[in-house]
This record gives sequence, C-alpha cells and structure tokens, in this order.
Amino acid sequence: MIPYFPPQGGGYRMSLGLRVLDDADWIEFGSDYESDLAEKARLIHEHRAQVFQMLPGSEPAQMRQLRFLMDHLIRHQPDRFRAEGDGVRNLTTGETVSPDPSAPLLAATRLVQEDMTILEPSPEGFRLIAGLVTFPTRWDLTSKMGKPLSRIHDPVPGYADKLERPMDRLFAGLTDDRLLWRANYSLLDDPALFQPGGHFKTGAGADLTAGNIGEKLWFRVERQTLRRLPDCENVVFTVRIHQGLLQDVVHSAERAADLLSATRAMPDDMKRYKSLPGFEAALTEWLEARAS
Repeated sequence: MIPYFPPQGGGYRMSLGLRVLDDADWIEFGSDYESDLAEKARLIHEHRAQVFQMLPGSEPAQMRQLRFLMDHLIRHQPDRFRAEGDGVRNLTTGETVSPDPSAPLLAATRLVQEDMTILEPSPEGFRLIAGLVTFPTRWDLTSKMGKPLSRIHDPVPGYADKLERPMDRLFAGLTDDRLLWRANYSLLDDPALFQPGGHFKTGAGADLTAGNIGEKLWFRVERQTLRRLPDCENVVFTVRIHQGLLQDVVHSAERAADLLSATRAMPDDMKRYKSLPGFEAALTEWLEARAS
C-alpha cells in the first residue's frame, strides 16, 4: 500500500509544499526493495547513458555524497548494513558495495531504492552536476545535465512565475541540519518504473474507460527529499517511487472526492503537461461514481 496520498484535502495548489523530515527517515525501505535493486541493476546494464550522467570533475562531489549515504545507512539501519573494508556490506543481498572512484554515485543502485541527483551553486543558480535516475517519471536526465534549476524546470507550466524564485531561495538557504521532503503524484497508463518520456501525450490512456480505468491506470507517487551535505554547498535531491493501481489507492469515497477535486481544479496547461486529457473523462466518471 502506498503510504502517501498527495491529493488529500482536494483542490490544486502549485507550491513547494515542503516539510521537515527527521534524519533517521531520510531513506525508505519497502517490501519491493530487492526487486527494485534488481531492476536498477538491469537498467544500468542496458541503459547506462540514460540513467547515469555526470559532469567531468564531479567525482569528488559524488564520493562525498556516497560516503555520507553509507555512513547514514550504517548508523540508522544496522540490521541492513555494516561497514566492511572501504565499503558497506548489504546484509539483505549479501553484497559488499565499494565505490568506483570514476563514477562513485553508481554504487547507490546497490544500496537504496531512491534515485538521487547532486546540484552545486553556480552564477546561474544551483545546477545539476551528477545524477542517478533509474526510475524517472517522464523526466529525461540526459537533457537536464549541467543545467540550473530554472532551465531544468522549463517545461513545467507555471514554474517560472510561481516557483522559480522560491526554489532558488530555498536552495541557497539550505543548512545541513535541516532535511526537507514532499510528495508529488502522477496518473500513468504504464506501470514501468523507467519512464524517461511522456509529457504532453495527447493519446495517453486512449483505451481507458470508466469501466476499466480502476484496474488499468497507475497512481504513482514520488517521495522527494532535499538536503545540503555537511561541510560543502552541494545539495542532494532524492526520489523514491511508490505506485499502485488506481482502484487500490483510491479505495474510499473521501479519496475519490479529493482526487476529483484536485483534477477539476488543475489548470488546463498542467493537465496537458501531465498527459491527462486522453483519459480525463473516464477518470472523472469513475471518481464521481465512488465519491458519492
């Protein structure tokens, strides 16, 4: 069961919506841990250039992040990880994970379900210098590498007007003792974890009807965290994917009413961005029947 339901309360709000998170809760572990790690390994083998990108010279920042992650896992998950040599023993998989100095961040695929990116300050604002994104939700890592936040979010309707300045201020003001998180959701007609494209698809979900959408549409949540690494200005952004069928997630009249309210209030340009128009009528009918 997905532990988050972002449309709770209904309505549509374009805001950062960040909350403080306890350090011990930074990394999540679920029953799909081993299957997610196996899928990450497959994607690295078959699509490495799409799921891992780095700028030359980012290796020290990657190593700093990986060491910080390893220390965190050893400290907060002693039943799952222990220090071994220059790496970490994953007690679930039985593997000892040591970083490759030429691409340190890659080792994270053998430790955690989260994807992660590293950003550093630049004259244009914080820019993306390394990323390990095996489970993108319609997000193409290769086209984002090296760009500042403003250009990374160019395609997002309303970002420049409503979120660009607050986001830039947030990144500049982060301290290493304050961990933040938020949950974001999408409705997808494909259960694949690896989805690097799909925004503005006019034909998405064309086969969905009010009679089958509950068992064919996927409710996908990105649980996102943001933190600054100690003793440097680098910022780490992580994403953990949770997903389930619409009928399993929207299991009550209250949830149906909240999602119905959220989709109705969503601006048309955001609906197009999220590829909703192709199945919006079917979704509305399905939700109306359950919200009453």
